[in-house]
Amino acid sequence: MNVLSSVGNRAVATAKAQVAALRTDGVITYLCSRPRAALGSLGATLLALDSLRMSPSAVQNEWAGRSGHYSPEFYAEYGPDTGTEAILEVLEKSVDTDASILELGCGGGRHLAHLHDHGYENLYGIDINEDAGEVIERKYPALEVDGTFYFDAIEDVVPTFETDAFDVVFSVETLQHIHPDNAWVFEDIARVTDDRLLTMENEPDGDELLTVTNVDDFPLYFRNWERIFGDLGWRQVHSSEGNIDTFRVFEKRAASSA
Repeated sequence: MNVLSSVGNRAVATAKAQVAALRTDGVITYLCSRPRAALGSLGATLLALDSLRMSPSAVQNEWAGRSGHYSPEFYAEYGPDTGTEAILEVLEKSVDTDASILELGCGGGRHLAHLHDHGYENLYGIDINEDAGEVIERKYPALEVDGTFYFDAIEDVVPTFETDAFDVVFSVETLQHIHPDNAWVFEDIARVTDDRLLTMENEPDGDELLTVTNVDDFPLYFRNWERIFGDLGWRQVHSSEGNIDTFRVFEKRAASSA
């Protein structure tokens, strides 16, 4: 009886948590970001198999030509948000304003522009969508003058950088677009980062290393970044959960033990 009651209590608690998530995120966001909870293991697996049929080049082409929702213009209209402030807070505590900082998937520049407004000028950005350049120039002209930008795929740009080229590298909902066939680039990301590595990404609900879900019939690859960058020589020094994203801060293990 006690066992049954315990199981029943966990089921009720799970149901309440799912209802709370629905109320907070909305139905579409909930289904897209939590397919296992919403659809069960079979539904999540079917979504994953469907998404993995898309090739790496098809994924890249989708984001290179993206307009409207989730485009550089779309995100630039948001401006800085709580995620931007969280990144700034970490940087202010860990690096000087002359630190070299690279954003992976900078879009229209809203995060870098906020850093620029707070005294950081050695800023770099990569975005696969060439429209991002026009958006940055129009929305954030001072950033456009002081910053350095690459409008190409992360997989094509990051390997060209020298080891420890940047004091800080960060991403906001960008690494989740890297196709599993191109996961080799994570090693290059770790290689070019000298001090701090920050990820603010959607992650799996459970302990899986990788799950795949669809947004607008398009795949997102949710990964456990603590495990991935931990295996590449980085130690997590901070993590926090948002409504959807998980914010993680890493430092090199060698630096932390020195």
